[in-house]
Amino acid sequence: KVFPGTVMSLDPNLTVETRSLRVRIKVPNPGGLLKLEMFVNAAIKADLGMTLALPESALLDSGTRKLAFVDLGEGRIEPREVRIGRAADGYYELLSGVKEGEKVVTSANFLIDSESRLKAAISGKR
Repeated sequence: KVFPGTVMSLDPNLTVETRSLRVRIKVPNPGGLLKLEMFVNAAIKADLGMTLALPESALLDSGTRKLAFVDLGEGRIEPREVRIGRAADGYYELLSGVKEGEKVVTSANFLIDSESRLKAAISGKR
């Protein structure tokens, strides 16, 4: 059953093991269906406004930097270091690195026919 509510506060500390945090939500309880100590799964909707977004499948995280590959056409790709922001529904907010209108390579079409092609793109050779 869905119970709409209003987020009142978020605990600033994320539990690393479970990737969860405490949230205080004010929820009307007509009929008394909600009881103390009940466990819930919640989806919090937030208006993020209009922003450029990058699908998770287009992001390569090396641990030291995050890359997206821009399709230059004619089978050429260019790696770009990107800065990402908030994550929502399989997308990351794109803060820098790719401009509006540029095509990024995603896993669906990122079938590299040879490893040398990727190595050349990362090293800056064309």
